Amino acid sequence: MNEQMLGRAELYVGTAIYGGWQRVSVTRSIEQVANSFDLEVTERWPGQSTSRPIRPGEQCSLKLDGETVITGYVDDAEPTYDRQSHRISVRGRDATGDLVDCSAIHKTGQWTNATLDRIAADLCAPFKIKVKVETDVGDPFPSFKIEPGETAFECIERAARLKAVLLIADGEGNLVITRAGKVRGETALVEGQNILSARGTFSWKDRFSIYTVKGHDKIALDGDAAASHIAPAATVTDEAITRYRPRIVLADDHGNKTRFRDRAEWEKNVRMGRGLRGSITVQGWTDGAGKLWQPNTLVTVTSPLLYLKEAEMLIVGCMHTLDDGGTRTALSIARREAFDLISGIGSSKLFGKINAKEAKEKKQKANDDWSAL
Repeated sequence: MNEQMLGRAELYVGTAIYGGWQRVSVTRSIEQVANSFDLEVTERWPGQSTSRPIRPGEQCSLKLDGETVITGYVDDAEPTYDRQSHRISVRGRDATGDLVDCSAIHKTGQWTNATLDRIAADLCAPFKIKVKVETDVGDPFPSFKIEPGETAFECIERAARLKAVLLIADGEGNLVITRAGKVRGETALVEGQNILSARGTFSWKDRFSIYTVKGHDKIALDGDAAASHIAPAATVTDEAITRYRPRIVLADDHGNKTRFRDRAEWEKNVRMGRGLRGSITVQGWTDGAGKLWQPNTLVTVTSPLLYLKEAEMLIVGCMHTLDDGGTRTALSIARREAFDLISGIGSSKLFGKINAKEAKEKKQKANDDWSAL
């Protein structure tokens, strides 16, 4: 079987291109802001008469079948040898990995009347990382500051959570502010056809029937608790959780009831997404149209053994691998609503009727898309 059929992984480091990898593992996901790779090969690459070491800290980019999927730096280079072999393993991440590792530093450490993308751009600038905005980031923060000990990503992610948006890497070394994808893939996943193996994980351990978000109490000037102002609060329910399991969450900042309802919806959706997951493995790195499988795209899944009947699911992550068994892609899937962080929010009677209707339909579709699991 030739290299093209197996899949082609090329690591670009400086002016050198390294191919012929014997083992490849590339992870891309909307749940991590820095995609990663792990490659292994004998140290003398095909087509090169002398070995050339890859050193940690070098800038690099990784292409799979000609498409750039990671642009960043080499984290680790690990040469290994014994009497019979001499090989090297190389691991690296997107440039956004520096945001995960490094402390948040910016002038006075606080902003006034600044939008999320402004805060993100300020924190990313020293790392030479650009910020791309693909969605509405909402109103400016009246006040926002770096918490002691926070990393750059922790600070940006805290602000993003308040605006209910996702932070992902685009493979080109940029940070992207976005929401759950709405683009549909061209290839369906069907049990007995292109699904090699699959696994479902359904859990109630970290899910609750009632989510209540409370604001901060405003204590009177004399410190008298009895004179304190009653803080606003908002409550949402998870109709799928049929027994009494309440959860109270203290808001990250001051706000009104509508804003706290948004926060409660976010809490419910994220916990639901973590509790209802699937992993589907397919042959190769590309779909039926010859395109790399992509995170944050929708795919139709039919798998009775996973309780899915022509269900539209979100590809949360892709792990592309190459080893002695050839190329495969493990697709992590979840319901889109788990990442559509402000889905269904509304306090009017109309929204109430719409949400009630949707809840009823979800119960009727329990075996179609995990709605009632």
